[in-house]
Amino acid sequence: MCDTKMLSQRGDTHISVCHKCKTYYIWQQSFVLTFTRNKFLDFLNITKSSGDELFFSTFPDGEFRLIMKTPYPDIVFSFDEEQWQNFRDALQESYYMNEFYGMLNN
Repeated sequence: MCDTKMLSQRGDTHISVCHKCKTYYIWQQSFVLTFTRNKFLDFLNITKSSGDELFFSTFPDGEFRLIMKTPYPDIVFSFDEEQWQNFRDALQESYYMNEFYGMLNN
């Protein structure tokens, strides 16, 4: 793995970047997502969406969760309210922190 710089941490969500290979990492308890900068920004925009990518559903255990579709139809994420807030906040914060670090390095 790369030598990453932590951009944000909220709850179970940790977001880091490797400036050398320009890869963004979203770490969760059971998965790690990797993105190029453009794909990371696309993913960030999905989390801001109020369109068909995001909707709520009651799960078989009776819990009400947010469902997030991805560009890959076979991959769908689910979040309870606190997880979603942490995930969305960490993504937004990581974007701003990366912009800040970029300004410092110029």
